[in-house]
Amino acid sequence: LANGVGDLKKVLTNVKTRGVLGEIQLGNILEQILATEQYESNVKTKKSSNDHVEFAIKLPGKDDGNPVFLPIDAKFPQEDYLRLQAAFDIGDIAGMEQANKALVTSVKKFAKDIKDKYIDPPFTTDFGILFLPIEGLFAEIVRQPELVAYLQRELKIIVTGPTTLAATMHRPMHRQS
Repeated sequence: LANGVGDLKKVLTNVKTRGVLGEIQLGNILEQILATEQYESNVKTKKSSNDHVEFAIKLPGKDDGNPVFLPIDAKFPQEDYLRLQAAFDIGDIAGMEQANKALVTSVKKFAKDIKDKYIDPPFTTDFGILFLPIEGLFAEIVRQPELVAYLQRELKIIVTGPTTLAATMHRPMHRQS
């Protein structure tokens, strides 16, 4: 078991591999809760950008038959989260504050990137989803209501984790029907 944990830590130290892990987890969840024709992967959602979002939910569009996309991007600020956990484990208050500040900064940057790169009404919804693939990380973010309010109000980004993604997906899709 210790060797397996060590191997997993090695994999997660590579930023690209970690991103792929979050993307795979997001794709697996979407595959379980949606039909394949309800979403697409690697979608160019913004007309003035060449960036492609990891996943986009296809919602009914106007009468032209084209869908409106809801962009979803997985992010995993592991270093900041691990620093926060380590400071918490040893009771380092100053370290916890510093790590939390860095984590908040990372999440705000990720949310702004989603807004700037992938949101383009009327081709997309006017909001996007930031998926955090680890429940503890998601819990740490939603434990800070002022951060969640800022992300939703100012950037129009909803933060989800593995257990809340299905419920979050149901709400916007339900409103459209």
